[in-house]
Amino acid sequence: MAKKTVKKKPAGEVKSYVHRLESLIDASKHLNTTFDLEKLLSIILHLATKNLNAERGTIYLIDEKTKELWSKVLKGGGGLVEIRLPIGTGISGTVAETGETINLKDASKDSRFYSGFDKRSGFKTKTMLCMPMKNRHDKIIGVFQIINKRRGAFDNEDELFLKAFSEHAALAVENARLYRTSMESERVQKELQIAGEIQQRLLPKEILPIPHYEIAAVAQPCTSVGGDFYDIISLGNNRYVFVMADVTGKGVPAALLVSTLHASLRAYIQLDTSLSALTTKLNNLVFENSPSERFITFFIMMLDCETHTITYVNAGHNFPYLFHLQSGEIIELEAGGLPLGMLGNMNYESKQISLGHADVLALYTDGVTEAMDKSKQQYSEERLKQIIRNSVIKPAHQIKDDILEDVRVFIGDEPPSDDLTLLVLKQV
Repeated sequence: MAKKTVKKKPAGEVKSYVHRLESLIDASKHLNTTFDLEKLLSIILHLATKNLNAERGTIYLIDEKTKELWSKVLKGGGGLVEIRLPIGTGISGTVAETGETINLKDASKDSRFYSGFDKRSGFKTKTMLCMPMKNRHDKIIGVFQIINKRRGAFDNEDELFLKAFSEHAALAVENARLYRTSMESERVQKELQIAGEIQQRLLPKEILPIPHYEIAAVAQPCTSVGGDFYDIISLGNNRYVFVMADVTGKGVPAALLVSTLHASLRAYIQLDTSLSALTTKLNNLVFENSPSERFITFFIMMLDCETHTITYVNAGHNFPYLFHLQSGEIIELEAGGLPLGMLGNMNYESKQISLGHADVLALYTDGVTEAMDKSKQQYSEERLKQIIRNSVIKPAHQIKDDILEDVRVFIGDEPPSDDLTLLVLKQV
Protein backbone atom coordinates (compact mmCIF):
# COMPACT_ATOMS: atom_id res chain seq x y z
CA MET A 1 0.00 0.00 0.00
CA ALA A 2 1.39 3.38 -1.00
CA LYS A 3 2.03 5.76 1.82
CA LYS A 4 0.03 8.96 1.90
CA THR A 5 2.08 12.10 1.62
CA VAL A 6 1.18 14.92 3.95
CA LYS A 7 1.91 18.38 2.62
CA LYS A 8 3.55 20.39 5.35
CA LYS A 9 2.84 24.07 5.79
CA PRO A 10 5.76 26.43 5.18
CA ALA A 11 7.67 27.29 8.37
CA GLY A 12 6.59 30.92 8.09
CA GLU A 13 2.89 29.99 7.97
CA VAL A 14 3.26 27.62 10.95
CA LYS A 15 5.07 30.29 12.96
CA SER A 16 2.40 32.87 12.10
CA TYR A 17 -0.38 30.42 13.03
CA VAL A 18 1.21 29.55 16.37
CA HIS A 19 1.78 33.26 17.11
CA ARG A 20 -1.87 34.05 16.42
CA LEU A 21 -2.96 31.08 18.54
CA GLU A 22 -0.77 32.23 21.43
CA SER A 23 -2.15 35.75 21.02
CA LEU A 24 -5.70 34.40 21.22
CA ILE A 25 -4.91 32.42 24.37
CA ASP A 26 -3.22 35.44 25.96
CA ALA A 27 -6.14 37.71 25.01
CA SER A 28 -8.75 35.31 26.39
CA LYS A 29 -6.98 35.26 29.77
CA HIS A 30 -7.45 39.03 30.16
CA LEU A 31 -11.20 38.85 29.62
CA ASN A 32 -11.89 37.33 33.04
CA THR A 33 -10.20 40.12 35.01
CA THR A 34 -13.29 42.28 35.61
CA PHE A 35 -17.08 42.23 35.81
CA ASP A 36 -17.29 45.99 35.16
CA LEU A 37 -18.89 46.13 31.71
CA GLU A 38 -17.32 49.45 30.68
CA LYS A 39 -13.84 48.30 31.71
CA LEU A 40 -14.42 44.98 29.99
CA LEU A 41 -15.41 46.64 26.71
CA SER A 42 -12.28 48.78 26.92
CA ILE A 43 -10.16 45.64 27.42
CA ILE A 44 -11.86 43.85 24.53
CA LEU A 45 -11.33 46.81 22.21
CA HIS A 46 -7.69 47.21 23.24
CA LEU A 47 -6.98 43.50 22.64
CA ALA A 48 -8.78 43.49 19.30
CA THR A 49 -7.03 46.57 17.91
CA LYS A 50 -3.66 45.45 19.27
CA ASN A 51 -3.82 41.98 17.75
CA LEU A 52 -5.16 43.27 14.44
CA ASN A 53 -2.55 46.07 14.39
CA ALA A 54 -5.29 48.68 13.93
CA GLU A 55 -5.42 52.36 14.88
CA ARG A 56 -8.77 52.36 16.64
CA GLY A 57 -12.20 50.82 16.82
CA THR A 58 -15.54 50.63 18.57
CA ILE A 59 -17.40 47.81 20.32
CA TYR A 60 -21.17 48.07 19.96
CA LEU A 61 -23.57 46.01 22.05
CA ILE A 62 -27.18 45.26 21.15
CA ASP A 63 -29.98 46.65 23.30
CA GLU A 64 -32.68 44.00 22.89
CA LYS A 65 -35.44 46.26 24.27
CA THR A 66 -34.87 49.21 21.93
CA LYS A 67 -33.40 47.24 19.00
CA GLU A 68 -30.41 49.58 18.94
CA LEU A 69 -26.64 49.34 18.99
CA TRP A 70 -24.97 51.31 21.77
CA SER A 71 -21.44 52.14 22.79
CA LYS A 72 -19.55 54.64 24.92
CA VAL A 73 -16.86 56.70 23.23
CA LEU A 74 -14.49 59.42 24.34
CA LYS A 75 -15.84 62.96 24.13
CA GLY A 76 -13.67 65.94 23.26
CA GLY A 77 -13.15 66.83 26.94
CA GLY A 78 -12.01 63.31 27.80
CA GLY A 79 -15.27 62.00 29.27
CA LEU A 80 -17.38 59.13 27.96
CA VAL A 81 -20.58 59.72 26.02
CA GLU A 82 -23.06 57.05 24.96
CA ILE A 83 -23.91 56.80 21.27
CA ARG A 84 -26.81 54.80 19.81
CA LEU A 85 -27.90 53.82 16.32
CA PRO A 86 -30.78 51.68 15.07
CA ILE A 87 -30.03 48.12 13.98
CA GLY A 88 -29.85 48.14 10.19
CA THR A 89 -28.40 51.65 9.99
CA GLY A 90 -24.86 52.21 8.73
CA ILE A 91 -22.17 49.58 8.39
CA SER A 92 -22.27 48.37 12.02
CA GLY A 93 -26.07 48.35 12.01
CA THR A 94 -26.06 46.29 8.82
CA VAL A 95 -23.69 43.74 10.37
CA ALA A 96 -25.91 43.54 13.48
CA GLU A 97 -28.95 42.93 11.27
CA THR A 98 -27.48 40.44 8.78
CA GLY A 99 -24.74 38.74 10.80
CA GLU A 100 -22.40 39.08 7.82
CA THR A 101 -18.83 40.37 8.11
CA ILE A 102 -17.98 43.54 6.16
CA ASN A 103 -14.31 44.06 5.23
CA LEU A 104 -13.64 47.36 3.41
CA LYS A 105 -10.38 48.44 1.79
CA ASP A 106 -11.79 51.97 1.37
CA ALA A 107 -14.67 52.73 3.73
CA SER A 108 -15.39 56.11 2.13
CA LYS A 109 -16.53 54.39 -1.07
CA ASP A 110 -19.24 52.40 0.72
CA SER A 111 -22.65 54.10 0.60
CA ARG A 112 -23.45 52.90 4.13
CA PHE A 113 -20.46 54.69 5.64
CA TYR A 114 -21.32 57.78 7.72
CA SER A 115 -18.58 60.37 7.31
CA GLY A 116 -19.92 62.79 9.95
CA PHE A 117 -17.64 61.48 12.69
CA ASP A 118 -14.56 61.92 10.49
CA LYS A 119 -15.55 65.48 9.55
CA ARG A 120 -16.07 66.54 13.18
CA SER A 121 -12.97 64.84 14.56
CA GLY A 122 -10.54 65.25 11.68
CA PHE A 123 -9.88 61.51 11.72
CA LYS A 124 -9.64 59.73 8.35
CA THR A 125 -11.28 56.30 8.15
CA LYS A 126 -9.59 54.18 5.49
CA THR A 127 -9.85 50.41 6.00
CA MET A 128 -12.55 48.85 8.16
CA LEU A 129 -13.32 45.37 9.47
CA CYS A 130 -16.82 45.06 10.89
CA MET A 131 -17.86 41.69 12.35
CA PRO A 132 -20.71 40.41 14.56
CA MET A 133 -19.92 39.36 18.13
CA LYS A 134 -21.70 36.03 18.56
CA ASN A 135 -22.13 33.91 21.67
CA ARG A 136 -21.88 30.11 21.84
CA HIS A 137 -25.49 29.81 20.65
CA ASP A 138 -24.65 31.81 17.50
CA LYS A 139 -26.73 34.76 18.71
CA ILE A 140 -25.44 38.24 17.81
CA ILE A 141 -24.92 40.29 20.98
CA GLY A 142 -22.76 43.06 19.52
CA VAL A 143 -20.51 44.25 16.71
CA PHE A 144 -16.77 44.80 16.34
CA GLN A 145 -15.82 47.82 14.24
CA ILE A 146 -12.04 47.87 13.75
CA ILE A 147 -10.57 50.76 11.77
CA ASN A 148 -7.37 51.43 9.81
CA LYS A 149 -4.94 48.55 9.79
CA ARG A 150 -1.49 50.10 10.07
CA ARG A 151 -0.15 48.18 7.09
CA GLY A 152 -2.37 47.27 4.17
CA ALA A 153 -5.94 46.04 4.50
CA PHE A 154 -7.49 43.54 6.88
CA ASP A 155 -7.02 40.02 5.51
CA ASN A 156 -8.47 36.56 5.99
CA GLU A 157 -6.18 35.82 8.96
CA ASP A 158 -7.46 38.97 10.67
CA GLU A 159 -11.03 37.81 10.14
CA LEU A 160 -10.27 34.33 11.50
CA PHE A 161 -8.60 35.78 14.60
CA LEU A 162 -11.45 38.20 15.31
CA LYS A 163 -14.04 35.44 14.82
CA ALA A 164 -12.23 33.17 17.30
CA PHE A 165 -11.74 36.05 19.76
CA SER A 166 -15.41 36.99 19.41
CA GLU A 167 -16.63 33.85 21.19
CA HIS A 168 -14.41 34.52 24.21
CA ALA A 169 -15.36 38.20 24.24
CA ALA A 170 -19.07 37.40 24.00
CA LEU A 171 -18.81 34.97 26.91
CA ALA A 172 -17.02 37.60 29.01
CA VAL A 173 -19.66 40.23 28.12
CA GLU A 174 -22.50 37.89 29.05
CA ASN A 175 -20.76 37.00 32.31
CA ALA A 176 -20.39 40.72 33.11
CA ARG A 177 -24.05 41.35 32.31
CA LEU A 178 -25.13 38.47 34.51
CA TYR A 179 -22.99 39.77 37.32
CA ARG A 180 -24.42 43.30 37.01
CA THR A 181 -27.92 41.80 37.18
CA SER A 182 -26.98 39.87 40.28
CA MET A 183 -26.09 43.05 42.15
CA GLU A 184 -29.69 44.23 41.90
CA SER A 185 -30.91 41.55 44.29
CA GLU A 186 -29.60 39.33 47.04
CA ARG A 187 -25.86 39.24 46.33
CA VAL A 188 -24.78 35.79 47.49
CA GLN A 189 -27.72 33.92 45.98
CA LYS A 190 -27.37 35.66 42.67
CA GLU A 191 -23.64 35.00 42.55
CA LEU A 192 -24.27 31.29 42.90
CA GLN A 193 -26.91 31.41 40.22
CA ILE A 194 -24.58 33.23 37.84
CA ALA A 195 -21.75 30.81 38.51
CA GLY A 196 -24.08 27.96 37.68
CA GLU A 197 -25.12 29.62 34.43
CA ILE A 198 -21.49 30.24 33.47
CA GLN A 199 -20.74 26.64 34.32
CA GLN A 200 -23.65 25.23 32.31
CA ARG A 201 -22.77 27.28 29.20
CA LEU A 202 -19.37 25.58 29.08
CA LEU A 203 -20.75 22.05 29.10
CA PRO A 204 -21.39 20.24 25.79
CA LYS A 205 -24.85 21.04 24.42
CA GLU A 206 -25.11 17.50 23.11
CA ILE A 207 -23.06 14.32 23.25
CA LEU A 208 -21.03 13.66 20.11
CA PRO A 209 -21.91 10.37 18.39
CA ILE A 210 -18.75 8.25 18.39
CA PRO A 211 -18.47 5.08 16.27
CA HIS A 212 -18.40 1.81 18.24
CA TYR A 213 -19.08 3.58 21.56
CA GLU A 214 -22.00 4.57 23.77
CA ILE A 215 -21.65 7.69 25.90
CA ALA A 216 -23.85 9.02 28.69
CA ALA A 217 -23.07 12.04 30.83
CA VAL A 218 -24.66 14.22 33.49
CA ALA A 219 -23.64 17.36 35.41
CA GLN A 220 -25.70 18.22 38.48
CA PRO A 221 -24.72 21.44 40.32
CA CYS A 222 -25.55 21.63 44.00
CA THR A 223 -26.83 24.76 45.76
CA SER A 224 -23.25 25.92 46.44
CA VAL A 225 -21.96 26.04 42.88
CA GLY A 226 -18.42 24.77 42.47
CA GLY A 227 -16.36 24.26 39.39
CA ASP A 228 -17.10 20.86 37.85
CA PHE A 229 -16.49 20.67 34.13
CA TYR A 230 -16.40 18.07 31.37
CA ASP A 231 -15.93 18.29 27.62
CA ILE A 232 -15.74 16.07 24.54
CA ILE A 233 -13.74 17.36 21.57
CA SER A 234 -13.43 15.77 18.14
CA LEU A 235 -9.91 15.86 16.68
CA GLY A 236 -10.88 14.20 13.40
CA ASN A 237 -9.59 10.86 12.09
CA ASN A 238 -11.78 9.00 14.63
CA ARG A 239 -9.95 10.55 17.57
CA TYR A 240 -11.76 12.21 20.47
CA VAL A 241 -10.56 14.01 23.58
CA PHE A 242 -12.46 13.64 26.86
CA VAL A 243 -11.88 16.02 29.77
CA MET A 244 -13.17 16.10 33.33
CA ALA A 245 -12.09 18.68 35.91
CA ASP A 246 -13.03 20.08 39.30
CA VAL A 247 -11.94 23.52 40.57
CA THR A 248 -11.47 24.08 44.29
CA GLY A 249 -13.77 26.67 45.81
CA LYS A 250 -17.27 27.84 45.04
CA GLY A 251 -19.17 30.53 43.17
CA VAL A 252 -18.09 32.95 40.48
CA PRO A 253 -14.29 32.70 41.06
CA ALA A 254 -14.41 28.95 40.52
CA ALA A 255 -16.68 29.31 37.49
CA LEU A 256 -14.37 31.91 35.93
CA LEU A 257 -11.34 29.68 36.41
CA VAL A 258 -13.26 26.91 34.64
CA SER A 259 -14.02 29.41 31.86
CA THR A 260 -10.30 30.19 31.48
CA LEU A 261 -9.46 26.47 31.45
CA HIS A 262 -12.12 25.83 28.81
CA ALA A 263 -10.89 28.61 26.50
CA SER A 264 -7.22 27.62 26.87
CA LEU A 265 -7.91 23.91 26.40
CA ARG A 266 -9.87 24.55 23.21
CA ALA A 267 -7.01 26.67 21.86
CA TYR A 268 -4.09 24.44 22.92
CA ILE A 269 -5.77 21.25 21.70
CA GLN A 270 -5.36 22.50 18.12
CA LEU A 271 -1.59 22.14 18.42
CA ASP A 272 -0.08 18.79 17.50
CA THR A 273 1.33 18.07 20.94
CA SER A 274 1.26 15.24 23.47
CA LEU A 275 -1.27 15.14 26.29
CA SER A 276 1.61 15.41 28.75
CA ALA A 277 2.90 18.61 27.15
CA LEU A 278 -0.65 19.98 26.88
CA THR A 279 -1.26 19.35 30.58
CA THR A 280 2.01 21.09 31.47
CA LYS A 281 0.91 24.16 29.48
CA LEU A 282 -2.46 24.23 31.24
CA ASN A 283 -0.80 23.76 34.63
CA ASN A 284 1.48 26.75 34.07
CA LEU A 285 -1.46 28.83 32.90
CA VAL A 286 -3.48 28.06 36.04
CA PHE A 287 -0.44 28.48 38.30
CA GLU A 288 0.34 31.92 36.90
CA ASN A 289 -3.23 33.21 36.84
CA SER A 290 -4.92 32.01 40.03
CA PRO A 291 -4.43 32.43 43.79
CA SER A 292 -2.25 29.89 45.57
CA GLU A 293 -5.24 28.32 47.32
CA ARG A 294 -7.07 27.61 44.06
CA PHE A 295 -6.23 24.62 41.86
CA ILE A 296 -7.93 22.20 39.46
CA THR A 297 -8.04 18.42 39.52
CA PHE A 298 -7.93 17.46 35.86
CA PHE A 299 -8.26 14.30 33.77
CA ILE A 300 -7.77 14.21 30.01
CA MET A 301 -7.75 11.28 27.61
CA MET A 302 -7.62 10.76 23.86
CA LEU A 303 -9.72 7.90 22.46
CA ASP A 304 -8.65 6.34 19.16
CA CYS A 305 -11.71 4.57 17.76
CA GLU A 306 -9.68 2.66 15.18
CA THR A 307 -7.17 1.09 17.55
CA HIS A 308 -9.57 1.16 20.55
CA THR A 309 -6.92 2.62 22.81
CA ILE A 310 -6.98 5.53 25.21
CA THR A 311 -4.02 7.72 26.09
CA TYR A 312 -4.55 9.65 29.30
CA VAL A 313 -3.09 12.00 31.91
CA ASN A 314 -4.51 12.30 35.40
CA ALA A 315 -3.57 15.55 37.18
CA GLY A 316 -4.73 14.82 40.71
CA HIS A 317 -8.29 13.89 39.72
CA ASN A 318 -10.43 11.06 41.09
CA PHE A 319 -9.25 7.84 39.45
CA PRO A 320 -11.55 6.89 36.56
CA TYR A 321 -12.53 3.22 36.62
CA LEU A 322 -12.10 0.96 33.59
CA PHE A 323 -14.02 -2.31 33.84
CA HIS A 324 -12.62 -5.07 31.57
CA LEU A 325 -15.55 -7.38 30.89
CA GLN A 326 -13.41 -10.33 29.82
CA SER A 327 -11.27 -10.44 32.97
CA GLY A 328 -13.73 -8.83 35.39
CA GLU A 329 -10.92 -6.51 36.52
CA ILE A 330 -11.39 -2.84 37.38
CA ILE A 331 -8.36 -0.68 36.54
CA GLU A 332 -7.81 2.74 38.11
CA LEU A 333 -6.44 5.33 35.68
CA GLU A 334 -3.97 7.10 37.93
CA ALA A 335 -0.90 8.02 35.84
CA GLY A 336 -0.26 11.77 35.78
CA GLY A 337 0.81 14.16 38.52
CA LEU A 338 -0.35 16.96 40.82
CA PRO A 339 -3.50 19.04 40.22
CA LEU A 340 -3.21 22.01 37.88
CA GLY A 341 -1.98 25.18 39.55
CA MET A 342 -0.25 23.68 42.60
CA LEU A 343 3.32 24.04 41.30
CA GLY A 344 4.76 25.59 38.17
CA ASN A 345 6.70 23.74 35.44
CA MET A 346 5.35 20.31 36.37
CA ASN A 347 6.00 17.27 34.17
CA TYR A 348 3.08 14.88 33.71
CA GLU A 349 3.13 11.17 32.95
CA SER A 350 0.83 9.77 30.28
CA LYS A 351 -0.22 6.17 29.82
CA GLN A 352 -1.96 4.14 27.11
CA ILE A 353 -4.43 1.35 27.68
CA SER A 354 -6.57 -0.80 25.37
CA LEU A 355 -10.33 -1.23 25.45
CA GLY A 356 -12.06 -4.54 24.73
CA HIS A 357 -15.58 -5.27 23.57
CA ALA A 358 -18.22 -4.10 26.09
CA ASP A 359 -15.60 -2.60 28.44
CA VAL A 360 -16.92 0.28 30.53
CA LEU A 361 -15.08 3.45 31.60
CA ALA A 362 -16.54 5.75 34.27
CA LEU A 363 -15.25 9.32 34.76
CA TYR A 364 -16.58 11.24 37.76
CA THR A 365 -15.96 14.05 40.24
CA ASP A 366 -15.87 13.76 44.02
CA GLY A 367 -19.53 14.80 44.14
CA VAL A 368 -20.19 11.10 43.48
CA THR A 369 -17.81 9.32 45.85
CA GLU A 370 -17.98 11.95 48.64
CA ALA A 371 -21.76 12.30 48.66
CA MET A 372 -22.82 12.03 52.32
CA ASP A 373 -25.82 10.54 54.10
CA LYS A 374 -27.39 12.00 57.25
CA SER A 375 -24.73 10.38 59.44
CA LYS A 376 -21.98 12.05 57.37
CA GLN A 377 -20.79 8.78 55.89
CA GLN A 378 -19.44 9.02 52.34
CA TYR A 379 -20.71 7.06 49.37
CA SER A 380 -17.10 5.85 48.71
CA GLU A 381 -15.08 4.52 45.80
CA GLU A 382 -15.84 0.90 46.74
CA ARG A 383 -19.59 1.42 46.45
CA LEU A 384 -19.12 3.07 43.06
CA LYS A 385 -17.01 0.14 41.84
CA GLN A 386 -19.67 -2.29 43.00
CA ILE A 387 -22.53 -0.56 41.19
CA ILE A 388 -20.40 -0.51 38.02
CA ARG A 389 -19.83 -4.26 38.37
CA ASN A 390 -23.53 -4.87 38.89
CA SER A 391 -24.57 -2.80 35.87
CA VAL A 392 -21.74 -3.43 33.44
CA ILE A 393 -23.79 -5.48 30.93
CA LYS A 394 -26.33 -2.65 30.55
CA PRO A 395 -26.17 0.22 28.03
CA ALA A 396 -24.13 3.28 29.02
CA HIS A 397 -27.17 5.45 29.79
CA GLN A 398 -28.56 2.78 32.12
CA ILE A 399 -25.22 2.41 33.92
CA LYS A 400 -25.20 6.18 34.45
CA ASP A 401 -28.80 6.10 35.74
CA ASP A 402 -28.02 3.18 38.08
CA ILE A 403 -25.11 5.09 39.62
CA LEU A 404 -27.20 8.25 40.09
CA GLU A 405 -30.05 6.30 41.65
CA ASP A 406 -27.67 4.47 43.99
CA VAL A 407 -26.19 7.80 45.13
CA ARG A 408 -29.70 9.21 45.64
CA VAL A 409 -30.76 6.21 47.72
CA PHE A 410 -27.57 6.47 49.78
CA ILE A 411 -27.92 10.16 50.72
CA GLY A 412 -31.67 9.94 51.27
CA ASP A 413 -33.17 13.33 52.14
CA GLU A 414 -29.79 15.00 52.59
CA PRO A 415 -29.09 17.85 50.15
CA PRO A 416 -26.03 17.35 47.91
CA SER A 417 -22.87 18.84 49.38
CA ASP A 418 -21.00 19.23 46.09
CA ASP A 419 -21.48 19.26 42.32
CA LEU A 420 -21.87 15.82 40.78
CA THR A 421 -20.51 15.09 37.32
CA LEU A 422 -20.44 11.65 35.71
CA LEU A 423 -19.55 10.30 32.27
CA VAL A 424 -19.87 6.67 31.20
CA LEU A 425 -18.19 5.35 28.04
CA LYS A 426 -18.87 1.83 26.75
CA GLN A 427 -17.49 0.02 23.71
CA VAL A 428 -20.19 -1.77 21.72
